[in-house]
Amino acid sequence: MILTVTMNPSIDTAYQLDHLIIDDVNRVVPKKTAGGKGLNVSRVLVQLGDDVLATGLLGGHAGAYLGSLMDADNISHRFTPIAGESRTCVAILHDGNQTELLESGPEVSAEELEAFLANYAELVEQADCVTISGSLPKGVAADTYAGMVATAAAAGRPVLLDTSGAALDAALNAEVKPTLIKPNLTEINGLLGTSFTPDDLPALKTALEADTRFASIPWVVVTMGGAGAVAFHEGRGYRVIMPNIPAVNATGSGDSTIAGFAHAIARNADDDTVLRCGNACGKLNAMDPQTGHLVIDRWDEVYNAIQVNEL
Repeated sequence: MILTVTMNPSIDTAYQLDHLIIDDVNRVVPKKTAGGKGLNVSRVLVQLGDDVLATGLLGGHAGAYLGSLMDADNISHRFTPIAGESRTCVAILHDGNQTELLESGPEVSAEELEAFLANYAELVEQADCVTISGSLPKGVAADTYAGMVATAAAAGRPVLLDTSGAALDAALNAEVKPTLIKPNLTEINGLLGTSFTPDDLPALKTALEADTRFASIPWVVVTMGGAGAVAFHEGRGYRVIMPNIPAVNATGSGDSTIAGFAHAIARNADDDTVLRCGNACGKLNAMDPQTGHLVIDRWDEVYNAIQVNEL
């Protein structure tokens, strides 16, 4: 079983408009999904045929509705209830643009967090692999993910961490490291204080190996947009080149990539398979108008077209 964690889920509501009329009425038909990065991961894993259990924090009527949306997506879930109302995030797709209105979400009490962490520790024991994705809600300390990584590591479970900012900083500076992180090139340059480009990958490999925050992380995958990705695994470096297939909707592609990595790592796959699987999921999501969903009938085409070259 793969355990996915979404600490700040949302009812994701999309409004599709040909043109957004400012300061006037716009009539829309909403499309609602169980949102949050970890739930995007969960949807893709369900498509891949994995046994998935989603966990995190849910509150109020919105939380109950999120549970029903997960049921509709065939996502098994065991969330911890909280008093605050789970958030709603709105995306307005208009004029070739995407305008987003993102609620910050409820504040979580110390008692609610303690109950969640107890639930999480129990679920980790049942898992083959753990993914932790997205932001932390208000009231939750930045080092919470670092503690959750340590819990998974103590149980001998690989844990994939996809977050940013203070939560990522705390995890990188903790004694126990995640199995995999997936920053983009801008984020990794910010962390290293560098300005590497896709042409500087050997130097990036050297810099990562010299930085104690990264040296003991088994998988460091750096995404580079249209330039593909570069990955470092226990001393080896890989350049990943993606097929030139047009994207329809790139939202959720990073989450889909994490799902593909988890799918392969849970099966103890070799490096080439891990990288192909993760990047194929990211690409297949970008080819689908739905978020956290793959054009699964083109799997073989995309998977086989990905190039993985050792640096």
